[in-house]
Amino acid sequence: MKLADQNSDSSPPSPAPDSPREGIWAGLIGVTFVVSMALAYRPSFDSSADIVSAVLPWLALAGMVLAWSARAFSMRLLGILIAIAAWYFLVISDDRWTVLSFALYGLAFIVDSNRLKVGVALAGVVTAIWTLASLGGPAWTVLIPLLVFTAASTIAFAIQRIARLTTEQAELIRQLESTREDLAFSERSRGVLEERTRMAGEIHDTLAQGFTSIVLLARAAKRSADRTEESLESIEVTAQENLDTARRLVESSRPEELDKVSLPDALKRHLAASLPEKVGGQLEVVGSPVSLPGSVETILLRAAQEGVRNACIHAQASRVDVTLSYLHDAVAVGVSDDGIGFEEGRVSDRGTLTGGQGLATLARRVESLSGNLKLEPGEVSGSVLTVVIPVGS
Repeated sequence: MKLADQNSDSSPPSPAPDSPREGIWAGLIGVTFVVSMALAYRPSFDSSADIVSAVLPWLALAGMVLAWSARAFSMRLLGILIAIAAWYFLVISDDRWTVLSFALYGLAFIVDSNRLKVGVALAGVVTAIWTLASLGGPAWTVLIPLLVFTAASTIAFAIQRIARLTTEQAELIRQLESTREDLAFSERSRGVLEERTRMAGEIHDTLAQGFTSIVLLARAAKRSADRTEESLESIEVTAQENLDTARRLVESSRPEELDKVSLPDALKRHLAASLPEKVGGQLEVVGSPVSLPGSVETILLRAAQEGVRNACIHAQASRVDVTLSYLHDAVAVGVSDDGIGFEEGRVSDRGTLTGGQGLATLARRVESLSGNLKLEPGEVSGSVLTVVIPVGS
């Protein structure tokens, strides 16, 4: 039974009486009632009919207050019907009570703003009563109720339309705010993913290469007992460098190689330190060096390190050359070797000590800066690794 009662009066409650809109209607009811009382109220208690006529205005006022203040639709409807019934008997006896119709028009359209047809029907009843009361006067007075009804209905429809647009706009704003929050969450997630990818690339390009060198030095020490002490010293130095690098990664700082020197100098130092004694190579700088963003310089340095490492470990090259080119709207680094090369179309990372993810990780990092990575066979032999990153003119 309780559920049935709720369904029978499921319209949303009216706004609180202290809202600005309800305050306006309260003022309209009060003003029209006072004006009507001043024009037409002449109480007399000589007969039962006079007593009824004296009570009707107050009954109409009670109905209007109920229609204005009640929260349930059924109570608001009951209030407006009581007010209209009382007003009907008043206006039939004295047409000066028609002033009270303006308050009834307003109440008719706020009984339920979600069901405008109910308001139109109630306003039609008020119009019909007003028209009946005007039949004894001049013909033009009959048109006044119709004009007021038309104007009131038009205004009510306009207000409903504005209210609907306001509601839709509020819902749209809510959806936009929700979408903005989702986008912000996506951006944060993407930033976390990019940072993880960057850290993975940094770890591969630094720590993994260092560990690879340690493994190679340890294997060399096993094969040659005469160079054990020298190999241990190299292992110690490499391990210390890896430790320093790990600390720098934790601090998310700029690569150590680029802290105090330019990118060309860093490439030159790395090439000199990384190439074995029997492997020749040089750095060639094309164009005039310019200042580059730290992220661009870092990736270019890592690309050269990856290319040189692969050439020394996998390609069995006797020469490795690095070219740094400052172009009009891009910067490029190329690593070429004269090693065993590969079959075009079947390129893959051949590293086993580092998991074979160097080029794949490097390619993702280059793509994050809208760059391009290519690994192609050399003109005669070997291979050429090229990374191009746009930086603007």
